[in-house]
Amino acid sequence: MLIKHGNVIIFENEDVKVKKLDIRIDGEEITETKEKLEEKANEKVIDASDKVVMPGLINTHAHIAMSIFRGTFEGSDLYTWLKEKIWPIEDKLTEQEVYNATNLSILEMISTGTTCVNDHYFFSKKIREALEKSKMRAMITRVLMDSDSKEASSVRIQEFTDLYETRNKENNLITYSVAPHGLYTCSGEVLQEARELALKYKLPIHVHFLESIDEIESIRKLHGDNAVNVLKKYFSGLHVILAHGVKLNDSDIEVLKTLDCGIAHNPISNLRLGCKIADTTKYLEKGINVALGTDGQGSGNNLDMFETMKIAGLIQGGIHENEKRITAKDVIKMATINGAKLLGLDDKIGSIEKGKKADIIIVDISKKLDNIKMLPNVDIISNLVYNTEGRSVDTTIVNGEVLMENRRVKVIDTKEVLKNFEN
Repeated sequence: MLIKHGNVIIFENEDVKVKKLDIRIDGEEITETKEKLEEKANEKVIDASDKVVMPGLINTHAHIAMSIFRGTFEGSDLYTWLKEKIWPIEDKLTEQEVYNATNLSILEMISTGTTCVNDHYFFSKKIREALEKSKMRAMITRVLMDSDSKEASSVRIQEFTDLYETRNKENNLITYSVAPHGLYTCSGEVLQEARELALKYKLPIHVHFLESIDEIESIRKLHGDNAVNVLKKYFSGLHVILAHGVKLNDSDIEVLKTLDCGIAHNPISNLRLGCKIADTTKYLEKGINVALGTDGQGSGNNLDMFETMKIAGLIQGGIHENEKRITAKDVIKMATINGAKLLGLDDKIGSIEKGKKADIIIVDISKKLDNIKMLPNVDIISNLVYNTEGRSVDTTIVNGEVLMENRRVKVIDTKEVLKNFEN
């Protein structure tokens, strides 16, 4: 496959640049990037004139089956919403409902440029089944917790073990994490079990971390210590994906710098739930890796990573003086290469370069009514962050396979998915 004439987003020496390049894909990998490549006989050619070619977007924290909860949150705090609305409904969910909701989310992600998602949920085999059929890249898990039921804890641990041990070892698109729900919903026993599983299978930890003010006191009450010390106690020496991290102070950051961890920043969900704003500018300045996530659609509204990028950039301007705010280039990296680093996949994805997997999206910036707010396109990188919507994604490629082209999704039956959500 040959992608020609595109405005390609590349990373050079920590900088983000736009270059006119052709890209050749052989099988799963990018094999050449040059200003001009000659077409081979019978080679599929995608004309990317008047388009941006960039690394696929990486959603580092989501609950993709929670598309079923879109519109359930309004005007309560996080704990009340979880305890009174979400958890009671989740107790009654069926495998088929989770499967249908997952397919709806997959359709949303492919059509808005997400090529890799880090999921944090249960009914994990059905989620895996849907993801494998879609040919998306994903990290999945079975969430562990025991705050609601000590008896259920061992069952959940066994479900995770079964999920991992029944994996298709030939499928390189699906990877795994060990996911205690949060330090406030897991006893020390469950956190220790999670540590042992991560060590046994050589997997990262994926955990909710300091999302709200209530969480701080809950952790202290449950564990007799503050959150970062609990994190260090159980997960030192492991790679840890911290979802949210909005309540970090300076001393917390210094502790985190001693650990192998990074932040999955979920700006829209945090804003909507009233959980405070994560100071990602400070985190990045202090050397903490920050990537982006959408959270679940119940609180995060949608899975459009372009919207997430826009909000992530704007809110830092509201926190900091202009000279200290993050740039559009910073945000692009948060949605791509930083996300790949957070998931431990940066040797494979996150950038367009020879030898990496071909996870690529093509964004339409041509002069037409649908793109009018991107005109004039003086600064492509700024426009990608602040003016682009997911619907401007023309083509989505994962592992060298075209999942969507000319806005037509090829790997999932759109009509069949939508039929399950007719009123």
